[in-house]
Amino acid sequence: MKRARLYGFTLIELMIVVVIIGILAAIAYPSYTKYTIQTRRSDAQIALTQAAALQEKFNSDCSHYAQVLYGAKTARACATNANFDDGKLSMNDSASTTILSPGQHYVIALVAPTASSGTCPITRCFTLQATPATKAQGGTGLQIGDGKFRITSTGQKSWDKGNTNTPNDSTHGNYAYKWTDK
Repeated sequence: MKRARLYGFTLIELMIVVVIIGILAAIAYPSYTKYTIQTRRSDAQIALTQAAALQEKFNSDCSHYAQVLYGAKTARACATNANFDDGKLSMNDSASTTILSPGQHYVIALVAPTASSGTCPITRCFTLQATPATKAQGGTGLQIGDGKFRITSTGQKSWDKGNTNTPNDSTHGNYAYKWTDK
């Protein structure tokens, strides 16, 4: 009598496959997570570059930089009073004063000069900053802890990679890292 040959997998073969898949997942997932965080940084860089271009256009039209970022496009106006600068920079069609980057990962803001920074009045230069947006601000909250980005009117681009907050939020200046650092 001939014995019928059974086709299939043994339990040991299946366990070997499970172990191999587990090892691959343990290696691939952290790499994927790091890659997505790095990719979302471009959201801040795009938003800051767009805001800087709008600041330059505002400066061209009004002979000074805007002091306020504002959500509604209708809010853009040059100062009419020489003693009071009411210029506002429009970023999008929203009526909100919280300006989110296109991917909603960062909040874009002007860094107001302080008395200690004194070398650059806000109407003659600007520093724009992108801070990771929280869910409470309407953002995704996925970039929390990844640092802030800045761009200045002189074109300097910097990143607070280590979240040191030096210089702080109210001081002009550059962070220690460049946008291209990883």
